[in-house]
Formats: sequence, structure tokens, C-alpha cells
Amino acid sequence: MKCLVLLFPLLLIACGQQEVNLAFDTQNTADQVFSLEAKLRVLVDDDTSTESPESMNSHLQVRLHSKLLTAYDDGTGRFMMKVDSVSYTSDNRSVEETRHIERYLGMESFQFKMAGDGQMSAVNMDDFVALPDLGDLDIRKTFLKIQPVLPSSPVKMGATWERQHLINDEEGKQLFVYKWFKLEDVFVRNGVLLAKLQMNIKYKQRTDDSLHTMESEDFVLGSGSILFDVNAGKIVEGTLEVEGKMRMIEKQEGAADTIPSLRVHQTILLKSGI
Repeated sequence: MKCLVLLFPLLLIACGQQEVNLAFDTQNTADQVFSLEAKLRVLVDDDTSTESPESMNSHLQVRLHSKLLTAYDDGTGRFMMKVDSVSYTSDNRSVEETRHIERYLGMESFQFKMAGDGQMSAVNMDDFVALPDLGDLDIRKTFLKIQPVLPSSPVKMGATWERQHLINDEEGKQLFVYKWFKLEDVFVRNGVLLAKLQMNIKYKQRTDDSLHTMESEDFVLGSGSILFDVNAGKIVEGTLEVEGKMRMIEKQEGAADTIPSLRVHQTILLKSGI
């Protein structure tokens, strides 16, 4: 009987006769555990060199525990995300540096308010220790890149929608991530009704430290997919490939801007229940 209950609306959706409602559960959801993985490869874009380009590779894997703290009457909820475990490797850092970074990241937790469509706001750090050269280590930004923003009303198979996702950092600087989605498929797997979303993103990035400014030459582009549990209102898994070209500008007075551009490729993987 349960299979028939799932199968009938699925057939209607597949035939384009019924809409599916995509929304996060922000009121009664149980604690969730996520595996968040980010692989980063940076290449020096130097056309004048005849040798293989210099490169840097890093791999960050984090186990996150998400907990609903407060459910509000307006349909939003306040959540806390805490790091349970972390593994980090990089071919341009020493073993001592990577172990220090792992200890630092292992202390992180942050809170955010989330609406039913997945829009996150008021993202605040609970435990934060200053660490220079964050670069590929900002867990919040990595998670928010792959976080889908769902349509405000039910949609049919093949429907597309665009949303803008605002990310604020600790210094109040804003990063606007433009996201495009398509409902690609709806199917049942192991008794769970799943929606597969195609996702494209684009944004311009700028980061500063005391010596350099790093900014994207054009839009950073990304594409991937999301599997969403329709009835439970939660992400099951997601993948995102992001590519862009960055330039580094020295801040020292009189310094020549001779640093070659950098080509950046990042792979983000997210899985629930790992």
C-alpha cells in the first residue's frame, strides 16, 4: 500500500499532470549529519613558461552535525551547525600547519536562520579563532555554495527558476551567488520520494589580506546537481564543480603587478547521513 501511495503521484508528476512541492522542513526536522568534502586545485596561468604550470592541491573533509534550535511562527527556523570531525591535506603546507588547521576547524560551529526555500540569513559563528589565509577553509561559504534555493510555489517536471543567495562574511562584506535550477527528475529510491535538481551558479569573488587583494577576473561559474528528499524536506546529496580565473594584486606601494593569474577548480560534495 505504501508503494502505491508513492507511485500514483510519481506517475502524475512524470506525465506533467501534477506539481511537486519542494520545501525544507524548518519546523520539526530531526538532527542531521552531513559529510562535506571540498577538493581544490589552483594552477598558475603563465603562458610565457614552457614548463608545467605550478599548482596547489588541497582536500578538506568535514563531518557536520545540524540541529534545529528554534522553530518560528513565520515558517523559518534557527539551526546550529557543528563540526564533529575534520581531515585536511595540502601539498603546499607542512604537516604541522595542516594539523593546526584541523584543530582550528574542529572547534568551529555556526548558527543560521533558514526559510522553507533554503535561503539562509544571520549566519553567525559561535566559536571562532582567528586564522590567517583562510582561502579554501571557509566551511560556511563552501556549504552555502552548494545549498539549493527552492521555488516559492509547487513546480512541474522540467520547471526552472533563478534565485540570488547572499553570503555575508565576518567583516560585513557581501557575496552574491546567483543560482539557476531545473527540476530534472522525480523518482522513488528505497521507498523515498526524491527530486533531482540541476544547478548552475555564478558569482564574483574578492578577498583581502594585509598584503594582497585576490579577485575574480570574471564570473566564477559552477554546475552540479542536488538530490532532495521531497517528503522529509532535506538534502540527501549534492555535487558542484566550480571554476574561475583569479588575479592577485599586491598592496605594497610601488609593487609591480607581476603575479600571474590563477586558474581555480573546486569540487564540492555533500552527503546526508554519513
